[in-house]
Amino acid sequence: VGYAIDIMNCMMNNGYGLNVKICSLILSSMCEQKDSEGVDVMGFLGEMQKLGFCPGMMDYSNVIRFMVKQGRGLHALNVLIKMKGEGIKPDVICYTMVLHGVITEGDFKKADQVFDELLVLGLVPDVYTYNVYINGLCKQNKVESGLMMISSMDELGCKPNLITYNILLKALCNNGELRRVRELMREMTLNGVGVNLQTHRIMLDGLFGKGNIEEACVFMEEMLDKVLVRFCSSFDEVIYGLCQRGLVCKAMELLKKMVDKNVAPGAKAWEALLLS
Repeated sequence: VGYAIDIMNCMMNNGYGLNVKICSLILSSMCEQKDSEGVDVMGFLGEMQKLGFCPGMMDYSNVIRFMVKQGRGLHALNVLIKMKGEGIKPDVICYTMVLHGVITEGDFKKADQVFDELLVLGLVPDVYTYNVYINGLCKQNKVESGLMMISSMDELGCKPNLITYNILLKALCNNGELRRVRELMREMTLNGVGVNLQTHRIMLDGLFGKGNIEEACVFMEEMLDKVLVRFCSSFDEVIYGLCQRGLVCKAMELLKKMVDKNVAPGAKAWEALLLS
């Protein structure tokens, strides 16, 4: 990319006009650099604008993605503001990326503003936008607001997917609301959303974390029966918990089932059994 910029500068020094396609290509390549440390995307964009380059939707999208990838969500928001100031209406993808960026930086007030703004502009959030926003609400422990978002999604004809439910399930488990977790899982079934390994792990961790070892064992057996899994660290925790409570026979039963299913127990499980 550095050589490409040098060649472009040579072209301009020799009287060639600025090529918009070349500028867009270089900008895109800069944003895709694996080693992005020290890459001054905004500096390049500013210099090219001084020379008459008018960045379009794709150019700004690439810059926003670059900023978010670097963990500079608030800079991505500034790019969005600059984009609007130049008369380019951002699409829902731009807003979703910025939303993800500011949530990652922990600025939830800005996240609310970004989400509200995209609705005011008449943009329709897709499931990815909702998932990002719901995740932000759950990070603030606003699980009720997150659950209410499912109703908003239904009203707009946007069906929640497995990621949506897993985000909410994890938040409810963290709060110890296992009854509501089960209700939400029933809702998933009614809506035709199947569970995956991540869903089972969320439930298993939630049950184990609240000391409900018996139900955690039942869930662990369900995982072994229904889910193709080679290793799950949560299994070790359950076996360890059983050994701590003196339920070594039950721990041995589960260990045998794991081995029969070609699931590799970890060091913590073996150590717990040996010490028991």
